[in-house]
Amino acid sequence: MESNITIINRLQGVIANCLSDLFDPSERFALLDFPNHYNIGDSAIWLGELAYFDGKRTRPSFVTEIPTYDEGRMLGTIGSGRIFLHGGGNFGDIWAGYRQFREGLLNKHKGRPIVQMPQTIHFKEQANIDSTARAIERHGQFTLLVRDQRSLEFARRWFPCETRLCPDMAFCIGPVARPAAQHELLLNLREDQEVGAAQDLTAATLRPGTVKSDWPDEPADFQRQTKRAAILKGLLTGRIGGRARMTELAYRERAQQRFDRGVALLSSARQVITDRMHGHIMCVLLGADHCVLDNSYGKTSSFIEAWGTCNSDKAELASTVDEALAILDARRVAPAAVA
Repeated sequence: MESNITIINRLQGVIANCLSDLFDPSERFALLDFPNHYNIGDSAIWLGELAYFDGKRTRPSFVTEIPTYDEGRMLGTIGSGRIFLHGGGNFGDIWAGYRQFREGLLNKHKGRPIVQMPQTIHFKEQANIDSTARAIERHGQFTLLVRDQRSLEFARRWFPCETRLCPDMAFCIGPVARPAAQHELLLNLREDQEVGAAQDLTAATLRPGTVKSDWPDEPADFQRQTKRAAILKGLLTGRIGGRARMTELAYRERAQQRFDRGVALLSSARQVITDRMHGHIMCVLLGADHCVLDNSYGKTSSFIEAWGTCNSDKAELASTVDEALAILDARRVAPAAVA
């Protein structure tokens, strides 16, 4: 068994080794595809990516989200520098817009080094696999980082590029302090198209002290409020600058507030059952007692198998909510049994 600190340190070391020859701190570079949406897991990845660059005493010269991407502005900012693409779970055709954006970049920037930060790969249609493979082959300088063995084997079969196994970048955030719990059990269960097998929640929801929540929605004025907060922090710290700098600060503020919202949710109960990969990863960062259910196509279980993030006495993969309840109940009574 490992402690959560040991797991975090181990995976940070793997990330450092994996990226060591893909990044030059003296080079201007872009980090594209800021996740400007409510999914807290994507914000955790973004913060981890920034934490990695911060550790190298640098930052992206140009950041953008897909809807506001401006080719001319990026080239005017980074010159011949390389492009990093935000990691996550959208390398495939479940979320079609990301594939189209990625292939467009590969087609426009042949020969420029492009690094895809750690992703999970999942395609449903062979035509989309072929389209991505053609874009990668024509580009010639694409490096693909993947988060699990299944994705690695898939990429090496279909994509003519260098592919490496690398943990999720959220681990670069490091250990996170956990606020005091107010409830006994949190069911952090997803409500989107990646939801896994149908679960009977009756036994869990009937328990006193149980709360249920997917990632919470954003406040109505979140975009404006975080932009104002970023400007104020920039003024107070002397870090304010031009448009590119202020965009980076605003994105950092949005990701941090979303992440903090997730920390508050996952810390709100003494024990957690989650079917979100980053529900699990953030519980590891928090040292929270939890069980993990898989998503619809095995993304989370494949990640756990690759990196041993359940090799502790505070995390375990379960197949059903009822099984998770039994595991958590056993953990709760274990200290008394030992005494």
